[in-house]
Amino acid sequence: MTTVNLFQQQPSKYRQHLLYAYSITHLTMSFKYLGFFVLVISFLVIGKSNKPSENVIYWSDDRPLTWSDFQGNPDYNYGDVSALTSLGILHFKGCENDKIIYEIKAYFEKDYSWVKEEALTDHHLQHEQIHFDITQLYAKKLKLALDKETFRCGEEEQFDQFVQDFLMKWQKAQINYDLYTHYSMKRPEQNEWKHKVALELSVFEDLE
Repeated sequence: MTTVNLFQQQPSKYRQHLLYAYSITHLTMSFKYLGFFVLVISFLVIGKSNKPSENVIYWSDDRPLTWSDFQGNPDYNYGDVSALTSLGILHFKGCENDKIIYEIKAYFEKDYSWVKEEALTDHHLQHEQIHFDITQLYAKKLKLALDKETFRCGEEEQFDQFVQDFLMKWQKAQINYDLYTHYSMKRPEQNEWKHKVALELSVFEDLE
């Protein structure tokens, strides 16, 4: 079962100097294997004073997820979900020289991610890592798309709409991944997605 909700939400306590926050949540019930929770937050930051939190892992090629990163308490009300991952794409923005400036980051939230004992396998961890890799891929795609546009100061509403429309594509990719791999149960298909996403990420590395 999949539920998708769109609502406004107050930012997490580690986020500083916010003017507003949007969120999209996607919860997948996965037949006693894996769950996936997508938290998309985009917000306006005053200045550049955002500080990293110990609760957050920003995507890095040399820092894969481990089960010890899943520090939230399992929700046993969701009997069909054995692991839940909280991921997001942040965009910080300000204004310089009459142009909107931005920084895009893919992140993982430790306190909102959890795992039950039956899912503590390398295979299931790989499934969650690929979700994180897809998030990084769409963070790169979003930055590339924004680099081709010019948003002037005062066009924050148009900027935000552009970002939100793009993030819906990210959400669709996450859903397709879960459906194609049957929530990690189809191992060959999961390996296929692993190589596909890695290849696409390597293309962006070549462009940088």
